[in-house]
Amino acid sequence: MASMSELAEKLPEHEREHVRELAEDVLFMRRKLEESREGLKDQKIVIPYDNGGGQVGIRANPAFGEYQKLLNMYKATFAALRDLLESVSTKTAEKPKVVSVVGNSKWSKGRAVNE
Repeated sequence: MASMSELAEKLPEHEREHVRELAEDVLFMRRKLEESREGLKDQKIVIPYDNGGGQVGIRANPAFGEYQKLLNMYKATFAALRDLLESVSTKTAEKPKVVSVVGNSKWSKGRAVNE
């Protein structure tokens, strides 16, 4: 399979820039997810709270909620990049070419003649 840069080179310039931006966003979010995971290792999913007005209890740790939002954005951006590159790959997939001609026809004994 062709690399991302090879596929991107087959796009018009304005689309190439879009691919670069999506790729940069995916890489940025990936780094942030790695950093977040490291920071979340020792945290609890739920944390106690006291609003100072007599309400106490537990609530979801907002750090995990923010991690989930970033993960969802990462997955959506990655999917958009993948779909864009797959569409380029599909459009540029090589089709078999008839290289030699036998008897002034591309068919010989019922099949195409290729080198």
